[in-house]
Amino acid sequence: MKILIATSSFPPQVGGVAEVARTQATGFVARGHQVTVATGHDPTRTDAQSPPGVTVRQFQVTGSLASGGCRGAVAAYQEFLVREPADVILFHCWQDWAADAAQPVLARRPGPKVLLSHGFDAQVWKRVPRFPWGLGVWWRSQPYVRRLPQMMRAFDRLIFLSGQADAGRFYDVGVARRVCPERLAVIPNGVHLAEFKRDHGDFRKTHGLGPEPLLLNVANYCERKNQLATLRDFMATNREDARLVFIGGEFNDYQRELMREHGKLQRQFPKARVRCLEKIPKPQIYAAYQAADAFMLGAKYETQPLAILDAMAAGVPFISTDTGCVREFPGGLVVPSGDATTHAIHRLLDEPALRQQLGAQGRAACETKYDWERVLDAYERLFGELPPAR
Repeated sequence: MKILIATSSFPPQVGGVAEVARTQATGFVARGHQVTVATGHDPTRTDAQSPPGVTVRQFQVTGSLASGGCRGAVAAYQEFLVREPADVILFHCWQDWAADAAQPVLARRPGPKVLLSHGFDAQVWKRVPRFPWGLGVWWRSQPYVRRLPQMMRAFDRLIFLSGQADAGRFYDVGVARRVCPERLAVIPNGVHLAEFKRDHGDFRKTHGLGPEPLLLNVANYCERKNQLATLRDFMATNREDARLVFIGGEFNDYQRELMREHGKLQRQFPKARVRCLEKIPKPQIYAAYQAADAFMLGAKYETQPLAILDAMAAGVPFISTDTGCVREFPGGLVVPSGDATTHAIHRLLDEPALRQQLGAQGRAACETKYDWERVLDAYERLFGELPPAR
C-alpha cells in the first residue's frame, strides 16, 4: 500500500505530532508499505535525517484557516496532493495548514482521505493578560468552528485519540457524533514498549544524581506545559529526600523564567532540589524514565500526552492535571495544580506500595492497549476497510 502522510511537523522538529507522524511512517515502512511524508520546510532538515525508506517532501507553507489563512507555497502543496500516487492520505491535525490547505482540492483527489485529530480548541477563548484579552483571536476563529461539520464531511474517516467528547480539546468528537458518526474511529497514541526493556544506561550517574526518589517532567519548556506550576507544587513539599528533574527541548525564555522562579522559591523552601536539563538525546530520556520514581505533568491543556504514556510504559506512576483524556489512563493520580498536587507528591513519596501498584497498572495498560504495534494494527485494519481509489 502507498501511504501519504501530510503533517506540518516532522523530525527534526520535536513535539507530539512530529513524534506520532515519525512513528507511523517508520512503522508502516517496516510493515512493507511505501510511505511519503508531505511536511513543512525546515532548513536544518537533511536527507540523512529522513527515516530509512521514507520519502520526505517539504513545502514552505504556514498558517491555518483558523488563524488568518494558509500562506506560502499553497498551490504547489495542493497540486502535489492531487497528483501524488497514494492508496490513502493520512492528514494530521485541525487548525493547521496540512489539512486546511488541502480543503479546496480534496474533492479532486481520488481515493480515501483520513484525518487524525490531535485535538480541537478553536472554540475556546484563551484569555491573555493584555487588551483585548485574546478576544480578537477567538472571534476570528469562529467561522472555522462553524465550518467544522463541512470540513469533516470531506474525509472518509476521522480518527480521534479518545472517544471522550467535551467542550475542550475533544469538542470535535461531539461534532463528529452528530454530523457523521459512521466516519468516526478511535485509535489512541502508543508507546515503544521495546525501548523500556533495553538498557539505556544509568541516568542518575550520568547527571550526578543520588539515590533519593526522582520525580520527572519531560516536555518542551512553554506556558502550555506549565512547568512553573509543577515547580511550585514540588518546591512546596520542601523535602530533601527527593529531587525533581525537568527535561525540555531547547533552552528558551520560559526556561529562564523557570530558573528565576526556582531561585526565588529556594529561599522559602531551602530543602527542595531541582534540576533543569535540555537537548537530552532520546536514549537518555528513556533512561530517565527507567530511573524515575514518579512522573509529573502540570499542563494547562493536552489531548493525549505521549509523556504520560512513556511513564506508564516504564512502570512509573504519574501525577497530572485533569487535561485532555488523562483520566482514562490507569496508573496515576489526577489532581489540580496547587495544594492537591503537593499532597499527591507527599503521598507517592511516602507510600512505596502505592507507587508500585500504580506503576504496574500503567504498564499493563500499555501492554494491552497503548503499544504502538497494536496501534499500527488498528490503522492497517482501518485502511483496509476503506473503498479503493477510483
